[in-house]
Amino acid sequence: MSGLVISLKPNEKFLVNGALLVNGDKRSQICIPNDDTHVLRMSDALHPNDVNTPVKRVYYAVQMILSSDCKAEEMDKDVKAGLDALKAVFEGTPMQIPLEKAMLAFLKGRYYSVLYTLKSLLTIEEELLNRHRKNDPVTLTPKANSPQTNSPQTNSMTRELETARSA
Repeated sequence: MSGLVISLKPNEKFLVNGALLVNGDKRSQICIPNDDTHVLRMSDALHPNDVNTPVKRVYYAVQMILSSDCKAEEMDKDVKAGLDALKAVFEGTPMQIPLEKAMLAFLKGRYYSVLYTLKSLLTIEEELLNRHRKNDPVTLTPKANSPQTNSPQTNSMTRELETARSA
């Protein structure tokens, strides 16, 4: 199969160009061969009330495109600006690599890939923010199969994230 391939759980709900579909009783895969078809799993969707961090704001903007609530042309400026800001904050850190990957996918119009890449950063962002709120020193614990690793730059990363949030 070529194009985007998504594995679905039994009875999993997902949107295709804004239409709600439900998978059958067994696991399955769908293949989306072209980039102009937008797919969003409901399990990947953020509730608007949960959009309260920089990564979540960009994630939600991409979600709006995939759910067909907004056209790509309407959101592209916000997505690009958000990705640029995140790249600037995390320059020189392990998070720079997935952000560059997200930007490349965005430039190719592969919004599901952008969403998927940003999803891997949500846990790390939450950990950074929680540690900052507690005034704990920041050390990232790498997750299995994650491109992020511990870095001596994490304290400066927290300061940069704080500056970006207050701006």
